[in-house]
Amino acid sequence: MRHFGSGTLLSTPIQDAAGNAYAVPSPFQFGIAQDIGVDASFDDKLLYGRNSFPVDQGRGKGKIGIKVKFANINILPFSTSFFGQSAIAGLIDTVIDEVGVVCAATVSVAPAGGATFFANMGVRLDANGTPMIRVAAAPVAGEYTTDGAGSYTFAAADVGKTIFIDYQTTSATGGKILTLRNMAMGQSPTFRIDLAMRRNGKVLTLTFPKVTSSKLALSTKQEDFLIPELDMSAIADDAGNVWKWSASE
Repeated sequence: MRHFGSGTLLSTPIQDAAGNAYAVPSPFQFGIAQDIGVDASFDDKLLYGRNSFPVDQGRGKGKIGIKVKFANINILPFSTSFFGQSAIAGLIDTVIDEVGVVCAATVSVAPAGGATFFANMGVRLDANGTPMIRVAAAPVAGEYTTDGAGSYTFAAADVGKTIFIDYQTTSATGGKILTLRNMAMGQSPTFRIDLAMRRNGKVLTLTFPKVTSSKLALSTKQEDFLIPELDMSAIADDAGNVWKWSASE
């Protein structure tokens, strides 16, 4: 039996970060999987006498590590598998370079699509991108004030110049928002992982009934895709099961 490609990795939440079981768990795929790794190992306890090589061996502690890199950025794998905390409906968007706004004494930004102004992210002056300084009142050249609701006030010396405004908006729909809360140590979210592969009518299924995750990596690169990486460990479930392996003959 030979298999090709990364396969499909599926997850089913079991309990959240507070130890509460999900009443209606929602399984999902780690979409556009790039790399999936399963690494099983044991401590090896060797017995030596007076000679160079061991005369006996005992198997010690075991560990099963699972790693996945995937390109479909959906908040569900992070909220249930890694953080174990609930997300709410909504979307925070960042507007970069509100293009070529000509400075007046007062400038107001108008978020598109019914969104609401959320936070000021700064103002830059002219094509050189010189950062302007926010002050509490009475701005002079190179300074500005803002009411925190999308209105900006500038000095008379800067009127007529081109400015670029960065800001954030918030919407009640369009996505999910996960706010990570400071939880007590000791409890970990758990979930089930299934790896499915199929080629030429032959199937391979690896099931890990109880898994925890200890590391999430998000790295961006110039001219490349964002590929999150999640590190996981398989542990025994309440029945003592750790791993089920099924393969075609």
